[in-house]
Amino acid sequence: MLKRVRPWVLALASACGALSAHAGLLDDDEARRAILELRQQRAKDSESGNAKISALNAQLDQVKRSLVDLNAQIEQLRGDLARQSGQNELLARDLSELQRHQKDLQQGVDERVRKLEPQTVNLDGKNFQVEPEEKVLFEDALGKLRQADFAGGAAGLAGLIKRYPSTGYRESALYWQGNAQYGLRNYKEALVSFRALLTQAPAHARAPEAMLSIANCHTELKETKAARKALDDLIKNYPDSEAAQAARERLASASTAAAKAASRKN
Repeated sequence: MLKRVRPWVLALASACGALSAHAGLLDDDEARRAILELRQQRAKDSESGNAKISALNAQLDQVKRSLVDLNAQIEQLRGDLARQSGQNELLARDLSELQRHQKDLQQGVDERVRKLEPQTVNLDGKNFQVEPEEKVLFEDALGKLRQADFAGGAAGLAGLIKRYPSTGYRESALYWQGNAQYGLRNYKEALVSFRALLTQAPAHARAPEAMLSIANCHTELKETKAARKALDDLIKNYPDSEAAQAARERLASASTAAAKAASRKN
């Protein structure tokens, strides 16, 4: 036979059931709150992430713009460098041209200075210094003689001696002046020139030839005795010269011719 359940036990059981039901309700509320909080946190995280992404995108856009600006600056620098390089090349060409022009000017100045400076000449075994104009006058006169312009050569040599009476060319000029006069058949004038050379410089290299030319002038003037004397003096004064050898041959030839003429008379 079942025992009668005491009222307090029933009350306790009822209370426990109510508490259990209440606890169940509490668990659901907490779960919903947790879910809401999680959703809110996720929403916040999403917003924060979106904000960061936006910030990163903004930074990326800024970097892109900076890169574009930097590329533009680089291109500008390249253009500036290219222009500068072109200017440098132009300056280099200008400098090279200026240096060449300066060199040409310096050479021109040096050439003009050389033309004004005295020059050392070696002629007929004699060393001496002359002014540039002296050299030009002498060489021009000889050039005319080589072209058989005896009048021009004689005038040029006379002008040289007159302008520069103490010129180192004087003895050689007298010799060639005598030759020019001989070419013009001015034998007496030629005698004056050759004798002047012998008087002023009897040891000159051209002296033997001048004495032979004196003999030639006398021969042309039909002055046989004077011509022979000149040849004898040449052999006596310059025995080892080529002119003296020519004089010996001429005298020998003259003696032979005279002997033949005498034999024909006989």
